[in-house]
Amino acid sequence: MTQALVSNIDRDGETRSFQAHGSAVVGNAGGATFMRGTFEPGWRWSTDIAPIAGTPTCQTRHLGYVISGRLTVRNDDGTELSLAPGDVFDLPAGHDAWVVGDEPCVMIDVSPDVTNYAKGGAPTKAQDDKYQALVRRGYTAFNAGDIPTLTALMAKDAVQRVPGTSAVAGDHKGIDAILAMYGQLAELTDGTVQAHLVDLHSDGHGHVVAVHVLTGTRNGITRASRGSILFTFVGEKISEMHELRADGAGDDAWMA
Repeated sequence: MTQALVSNIDRDGETRSFQAHGSAVVGNAGGATFMRGTFEPGWRWSTDIAPIAGTPTCQTRHLGYVISGRLTVRNDDGTELSLAPGDVFDLPAGHDAWVVGDEPCVMIDVSPDVTNYAKGGAPTKAQDDKYQALVRRGYTAFNAGDIPTLTALMAKDAVQRVPGTSAVAGDHKGIDAILAMYGQLAELTDGTVQAHLVDLHSDGHGHVVAVHVLTGTRNGITRASRGSILFTFVGEKISEMHELRADGAGDDAWMA
């Protein structure tokens, strides 16, 4: 029988005080790790967290949900967005942020990176190795439909192994076959398919596991499916992509 694990974030969590204007509490139970951040009026990352993190902008990726209050985020490229109660967010590393108004902003963050948020010492997250960087580039290209970049990343004899019994299952050998499968996947979902990268694990020697959430709408049904791909590189080209899925039967039923 699988063991049930329960902890209380207020009782068991680790509190991390900001330079001023609030704090974060990180708690976990088994495989679940959460951060609850309370950002008080006047809080700004560049003044409250930067002295702790030691970086000019926040290098933590955030995945979470806003419970109350409002926050403005400015990315390193100058773009801004606003977060309000009920918003679910995926914020890439490289940003400043500040509380808007007189109400504290309270949010829950489930990103793997938050284990080091507002914690001094080593940088928040190590830089990608060259293989992780290539995989990250591939996910960006897939979501943008950037065929030239996808083509450049793969070896001519690359293979992508897709498990299951769906219309896109099987071993797709060669760049043309892989790209054709991507086209079929887009067609089956009316162009809505996206692969949202969650985390990357690398051995530094040409093997990367990418954890992602695949989303799309088919026949009026929207699905978010968690999975992963084991990438194998030869030189700096992808030679094999082996897909793994958390709910293969559910994925096959959706794509039937």
